[in-house]
Amino acid sequence: MKKTSLLSGQMNMEKARLARLIVSPAEIQEYLNTVFDLIARRAYEVFESRGGVHGHDWEDWFQAESEVLRPVTCELGDSGNALVAVAAVDDYRPEDLRISVEPRCLRICGLTVANDNRSDASEEEGQHFDRFFISLNLPTEIDTSGISADIKRGVLEVRLPKTLAA
Repeated sequence: MKKTSLLSGQMNMEKARLARLIVSPAEIQEYLNTVFDLIARRAYEVFESRGGVHGHDWEDWFQAESEVLRPVTCELGDSGNALVAVAAVDDYRPEDLRISVEPRCLRICGLTVANDNRSDASEEEGQHFDRFFISLNLPTEIDTSGISADIKRGVLEVRLPKTLAA
């Protein structure tokens, strides 16, 4: 009997940990503001490094974006009564991830800190951040109160039940 209750307790802890993935749109917006600020600062550095020559705004932005954000693969499928988003997040722990859902939009972001093991690196240089941000416009309205998420073997699955009217 103790083995069953221990297993049940572990499953409840895992569900609670996964439930913390889901946050309000306002919390995701805070994260986005921080990321866009980092990209803008890096784009300006790129602009300055080219001697301040105008006319390359988009190139500078895309270069900065590629340096600040990590690409993450995400697919959206339809299982009939729900949409299912699947993202490859192998280097991220559940506590590194956040999910926000609105009736027609899914946003997933991640931030992990990796330590650089070089002995000559300063404390600030000794860390690098792996960030990603995914925003999907959903083809149908979903019931935001019924969403669930699970992570198995580096794959995040977000289940988005459709509204009854859909």
